[in-house]
Amino acid sequence: MNTDLENLPKRLAASGAIEIRSKLDSVSGGKVLDIATGSGDFIDTMMKTLKDYDCFVGIDISKKDLGSAKKRFGDKPVKLMEMNAESLEFDDDSFDTVCMAYSLHHLERIDKVLAEMRRVLKPGGNLIIQEEFFDGNQNEAQKTNLLQHAWEAQIDSLLGEIHRTTLTKHRIEDIISNIQLESVEIFESTHPVECLFCERKFRCDNPKSEEEIDRSLKEIDDNLKRLKEIADTEARFRLQKTGEELKERNRKFGNAHPSVLLAIGRKTL
Repeated sequence: MNTDLENLPKRLAASGAIEIRSKLDSVSGGKVLDIATGSGDFIDTMMKTLKDYDCFVGIDISKKDLGSAKKRFGDKPVKLMEMNAESLEFDDDSFDTVCMAYSLHHLERIDKVLAEMRRVLKPGGNLIIQEEFFDGNQNEAQKTNLLQHAWEAQIDSLLGEIHRTTLTKHRIEDIISNIQLESVEIFESTHPVECLFCERKFRCDNPKSEEEIDRSLKEIDDNLKRLKEIADTEARFRLQKTGEELKERNRKFGNAHPSVLLAIGRKTL
């Protein structure tokens, strides 16, 4: 493993992230397709956690986000393509591994995207999905993050973007079961696996640290600036009020990443 698992913050060490890391470390990725790549965060995580891999293909409908990913990976074996996940431009059985993270709540037609992911996955190949969830035993700092995300989703929706609130754990499990995979394993963790490699992991272990609160407050301020684009005056004032309340909640409880589920299963041979 390429991270020091003996030198971790207390909360991260007690989470399920190490178990997830161990599972992914047993997976040979082969040719990997990452759906809704964005700036490439999950590709970077898979590079650090998979046992081995040949190459990655990342697709996203946002050309702007892919531009950031291209700068990030340089000459690494990563091909980035602008593409709609509801209609993947690949042949059946093209990839050894297909993955997606933090994107279920951004999909207009979840079933269509998952059907496409399964279609391009080779028989016996692994499908991996990581998603944060809304319910469960979340602490107050995690609840702050979830409430802030719900507020941001409202803003995005009013501005024409597809952005739902965080899904419940049961809803995510239902989605996974409908993909018709075999040998499905579902892992739950208070921290995502990428936290093991994050430069901020010690700072984040204290969700009320000044730096973390300042970062969250800046995110709120950035979203408050977007409110002027909303034509509905009543909605704009309501969201302004909620944003200010979220600032106070951040100062009181801090802000921490919500708990996550990671599901991995194989396409039937």
